Amino acid sequence: MMRTQPLAAVAMVAVLALQPPSSTEPPPSSSPGSSSPAPTSTTSEPPPASSTSAIPPPASSSVPTPPPSTEPSTPPPPPPAPAPVAAGGREWTLTASRLDLGGLNFVGVVDALLNGQVIKVLKFTAADMKIKDLVQTAEISPGVKLITAARPGSTSTVSPGRIELYTVQLKGNLDILGIKIPVDYTAAHPPPLNVPFVTFTEVTVRNTDLIGGTLTIPGARISVVSDQAPAARR
Repeated sequence: MMRTQPLAAVAMVAVLALQPPSSTEPPPSSSPGSSSPAPTSTTSEPPPASSTSAIPPPASSSVPTPPPSTEPSTPPPPPPAPAPVAAGGREWTLTASRLDLGGLNFVGVVDALLNGQVIKVLKFTAADMKIKDLVQTAEISPGVKLITAARPGSTSTVSPGRIELYTVQLKGNLDILGIKIPVDYTAAHPPPLNVPFVTFTEVTVRNTDLIGGTLTIPGARISVVSDQAPAARR
């Protein structure tokens, strides 16, 4: 009995050694704790590039050009507005032995209406005017003139406020510290300087309009002169 048991144990060990491993052991790839890395899958290699993705689309297909008929048309710019024309009517002439203009500003050459036609005139603005020995003459109809004269030696005034004067011609002596300089200003030959006050002597001014201020004429005498005979009014 003692020798039979060791032989049986040896035979049992030999049978177990010849049998295949048990299927109950987990496969290496499914075990999360396995120390050996999982076999590399063949899908990790990038697939070959498609022939359609390797060639970029033509530029014309990515930036479509609209047909010419669908482009909006730009309307032409409006014509410029006409320049304003100063009011006026008939030309009238002012003569004086002395003319003082204060707060003077030469605006420039502008359009004015004279006898139904647009002409170029000089535009001045002033704060006040002093006119010595004033005489105003205006033609009210063909061959008939209206003359307004101040008392000899008196000074007429135009004030207060902003005065606008539209002048065809200003001719006389520019008095600068007693020095008299002959001048003749027109739209073709405007004043070269813009000064705040000025004095003229022996002056003749052809105007188309005077706007603003109140004209005061001491001892005014009004006469209507025609080709036949003058008529005086007071």
